[in-house]
Amino acid sequence: MSQFAAISQSNLIINNLTTLREFSTMLRFGILLMLSLTVRALVIPATDSRIYHSEYNWHKDPSGFLETTNPGAYIRIAFTGTSIGITLDKPLLTVPFCTLAWSINGLPEQNVTLPTTSSFILLASGLEKEKTHSLFFYVKNAEFNDRWENSDQQVKLISVTIDDDATLFAPKLAPKRLLVYADSIGEGYYTISCQDFLSSNDAYSTWPFTLAQALNAELSLVAWSTQGYTIRGWGNVPPLWSSNRGSNDSAWIWITLKHPRTFETCPDYILNNLGGNDEYFSANPDLVTANAHGWLRDMRKTCPQSSIFLAVPFGRYMEDAITKAYKDYQADSYDARTSLIQLGEQGSAGLTDSGAAIESCDGLHP
Repeated sequence: MSQFAAISQSNLIINNLTTLREFSTMLRFGILLMLSLTVRALVIPATDSRIYHSEYNWHKDPSGFLETTNPGAYIRIAFTGTSIGITLDKPLLTVPFCTLAWSINGLPEQNVTLPTTSSFILLASGLEKEKTHSLFFYVKNAEFNDRWENSDQQVKLISVTIDDDATLFAPKLAPKRLLVYADSIGEGYYTISCQDFLSSNDAYSTWPFTLAQALNAELSLVAWSTQGYTIRGWGNVPPLWSSNRGSNDSAWIWITLKHPRTFETCPDYILNNLGGNDEYFSANPDLVTANAHGWLRDMRKTCPQSSIFLAVPFGRYMEDAITKAYKDYQADSYDARTSLIQLGEQGSAGLTDSGAAIESCDGLHP
């Protein structure tokens, strides 16, 4: 090798080493910067009073997390800064079981399927720093596994993260509160298409959210597919009501097997639209009447001032049994704050279980 070639090769090696040292320095700087940003981020417990959660379908744990298994459960946040994210308790399930969705500033929905590779989910970045932004975050749908007893099937929200120099505000809310008990039609079963649950179901596309907008109310949706007054819901969910109020047989007053539904303050409106599955699975109409009557009585004792609506379900299933329950309840002691809703044929078009119709892809779910 010539002296010139040896010198050139030596210079090349030195240049490469210099480049590697520079790259290593830049890499260390980048890691330190990311760590600095992470440390400086503002992490806020999910139960912070400035984070609104739909009151009757989340368990608010004293340790600082929120937990739900109800599609349609949501939170609202107002904040400043350039970014926002959430941290979930990492699920043990390795197969898809739930979809979470969100909207920033009322813009089109974004979503993610659980489980994710990381417990932290970045919801937005690159926002205008000085503006106040809004977040609407909700559980869009879920598989019908054991969601009553198995905590791995439930969504546990640990915290919200914003920029360290940003501010979290209590969001502007509707003045009223609405609690809806419903079945698969309320849960959003097949609202998008008739395929698999995580691509076809969407709780936010259902009539309870439309009703909440009409009433200018924040909604707590408690809706379980296949559930009735006497019928268990998919995912090991108990029937709506029983006289002993236990967590294995009275879902109206329990969020999950372990957590009771609290009524520290009662909603302005309570609406019950169950009964369709009782007829579909050939329940005894007399038992449906007794359980609907019992629910009315207990619901009124729990919430003395709320307006309560007992509705005949879409399809007019168990109409006679539910109507009798209402009449029996009013005969006990007249209650001007409780009403019966009968939608008749107009609310049942296309819901005949006879196959697809313009109103329904499967003849049951509008």
